[in-house]
Amino acid sequence: MKKYLLAIVGTVLFSSSALAAGYGDAGCGLGSLIFGNQSGPIQILAVTTNGTSGNQTFGITSGTSNCDAKGFDTSKLEQERFVANNLSGLAKDMATGKGEQLTVLAGMMGCPVVQQTRFNTVTQRNYAAIFASDTTSPAEMLTAVKTVMSGDAELSAACTVN
Repeated sequence: MKKYLLAIVGTVLFSSSALAAGYGDAGCGLGSLIFGNQSGPIQILAVTTNGTSGNQTFGITSGTSNCDAKGFDTSKLEQERFVANNLSGLAKDMATGKGEQLTVLAGMMGCPVVQQTRFNTVTQRNYAAIFASDTTSPAEMLTAVKTVMSGDAELSAACTVN
């Protein structure tokens, strides 16, 4: 039990709150509502409170108890991660104008299913701009796709280009 408590204390005291959004090192949940972002050992009580009855998990899932994504665009991170892990497959799909990875990317860009064909066609037509060189990075490719989408009246109206 002592080791467990020391681990919690060490984690709380030495963790960074750089990504905290209005709450302390313990994170969001009931503890953040009670103890706020006070620094120091009080965060141990916040962690304990957050862990009771699964309230932190519920807060994260429901967006309550100080658990929201203010200032933290998870969809953008997911897009970046997906493109980084699937760049060569996306290049092939865009070149042919169809494919599973292209379908997933369209969904991640907020395009409804009825716009899938349009997304495929637009990315295929703009392949040279999207993959400007053999060394196009995932970030460059994603930026180019968003630029191409923004330039297309139908996609920019139907999809969530962010």
